[in-house]
Amino acid sequence: MGVGPKIKKLRNKAGLTQKDLADQLHVTYQAVSRWENDDVEPSIGTLKEMCGVLNCSIEELLEIEKKDEQKPVEEKVTIVEKMVSQEPKPVLGVCERCNKPIYESFNLNRINETVLVHTGRTSHNESRQRILCNGCNKIRLAEEKRKAEQRQREKEAAFRKRRINSFIWPSLVALIFIIIGISAFVKGDASIGFGSLGVGVLAYCFIATMILNNTFITDMWLEITSWGFVKLPGIIFEFSFNGLIFLIVVKILFFILGIVLALLAATLATLLAMALSIFVYPFALRKNLKGEE
Repeated sequence: MGVGPKIKKLRNKAGLTQKDLADQLHVTYQAVSRWENDDVEPSIGTLKEMCGVLNCSIEELLEIEKKDEQKPVEEKVTIVEKMVSQEPKPVLGVCERCNKPIYESFNLNRINETVLVHTGRTSHNESRQRILCNGCNKIRLAEEKRKAEQRQREKEAAFRKRRINSFIWPSLVALIFIIIGISAFVKGDASIGFGSLGVGVLAYCFIATMILNNTFITDMWLEITSWGFVKLPGIIFEFSFNGLIFLIVVKILFFILGIVLALLAATLATLLAMALSIFVYPFALRKNLKGEE
């Protein structure tokens, strides 16, 4: 008979339940159940404490026969050492996904994450650490892979849509200039015809490059155009009828001047961008096909 059945026999003899014995030994009743089923063996310290609860000797509990006093002490020590059980392993952490305890270091994964925390109308990023077991960490990696693939598909779809638009709208504008050029050739005006065809090519490259929006052309056009939006000086006037008329007239003139300056700046930006776009457009299209911003 192993030590487990012996514990059960002595416990029943003492009229104790597994929970009663567990409470007196300050362990869980599951631990007592595992001892009695010989799943694990209690430590020698627990065995000694159990002898006091069950009112028995260590020899009776372990079924050790009493020998002569002359029997070497080493033999008794050897027998007792065989009954020492493995102590429960310490819990290194609890998986935040499946809520299972983690006992082995190779099964422990510490994941550093940055989360967006909203505080009222403001928000900020915070770094936190999650603990996952190997199984849950594999699920997390698979989910992140799926999300990354989804983001990549959405990015490719956006590039494809931008590329299609860069073919359609510039082609419509270029078609108008081509029609004008053909009409000029039919009328015998070759200079206007070639000019219209040239403007059509430049317009196509400019609009396509602006739609692709992956080169310096867009930023350059916006920067030069912004030069026309200047702050006009204030107006000093007399608070009278003639002064108000003067104020209104000057305001209208400043408004017209502002529009003219904005149009001039936009025209300059467009002409410069069109001249450069014919060289930049092939690189912009190549970057779009490669999925580069």
